[in-house]
Amino acid sequence: MQSIPSLAKRLLLTLTVGALLGACSHHPSPRPAKPHTTVVPAKVQPARVNPNAKVQTAGVERLAFTETYQGPQQGSLESVSALFARGYVDSALRETMLAAVRSDYPMLGMRDVSLSDPARKFLRSPKAVETAKQYLQAGLAKRMGSPLSEARFAALWQSLPQDGQVRHWSTRIKQWLARG
Repeated sequence: MQSIPSLAKRLLLTLTVGALLGACSHHPSPRPAKPHTTVVPAKVQPARVNPNAKVQTAGVERLAFTETYQGPQQGSLESVSALFARGYVDSALRETMLAAVRSDYPMLGMRDVSLSDPARKFLRSPKAVETAKQYLQAGLAKRMGSPLSEARFAALWQSLPQDGQVRHWSTRIKQWLARG
């Protein structure tokens, strides 16, 4: 004869298997089908144009469209200061170099100044160097919101790579501004 605990185990196992088989073979009752509705698109009617209608332009002011640049002149101290104030160091440096080189070559434009150009290309004369210093100092003062001391600016000027490209100057100035 078998012991009672083994019978209880066997009975429990049989009930569990039966419940599992019953759950697996159970089919849900079918759902009622949803009625299908067909959507009939409404007829599209073209807009009716009134051939006698008049466009009222009496109150409209005619403005001449011009494609000319409306801001400060490129390469001006005002333009460079505004660019530095907004944080556009690359553009401000390009315009600074343009202003510096225009003292020697007045016919050059922004297309002649690239970040990959060597800085010495634009700083050929003492007048060009002074112009670049003046523009750079004014622009940085505008960016910082306070005047820049001569000693602090001289230290920055000495740290700029004189044989480097304009892009190297930009990187150096951005680092200097980040240190504040």
